[in-house]
Amino acid sequence: MDIQIYLKCFAVALIGWIIQTALKMKALETKAKAANVPFKFSDYFKEDKFSVLVSLATIVMFLFVLDELFRISPKVMDYIKVVFAFVGYTSSDIASRLFSVINKRLNDTIDRKTNIADSKIL
Repeated sequence: MDIQIYLKCFAVALIGWIIQTALKMKALETKAKAANVPFKFSDYFKEDKFSVLVSLATIVMFLFVLDELFRISPKVMDYIKVVFAFVGYTSSDIASRLFSVINKRLNDTIDRKTNIADSKIL
């Protein structure tokens, strides 16, 4: 296999990661606005750097096993870019669900504000 297939697979996985990350940041921004909490996109990369690193490490790991996938069946190569798009998207999604610091912080703020509002009503 030549270097081009590795570069194409990395690029497709990176695009999948970018799509999921953009969707996640939009959801966090919406949640922050609803909770009246300031949110900056740079905060996501500062606070959730572990999620980003796990996602990128997963993509690199799949690049390392690419030749083994090809040995399983040459037909795999017909779908390899789709597989890498899936890897990029889902690795980012799973990592952000498991390790998201920003999302946990927003949820804690919303809970705290809800508890304060509830105590004022009672």
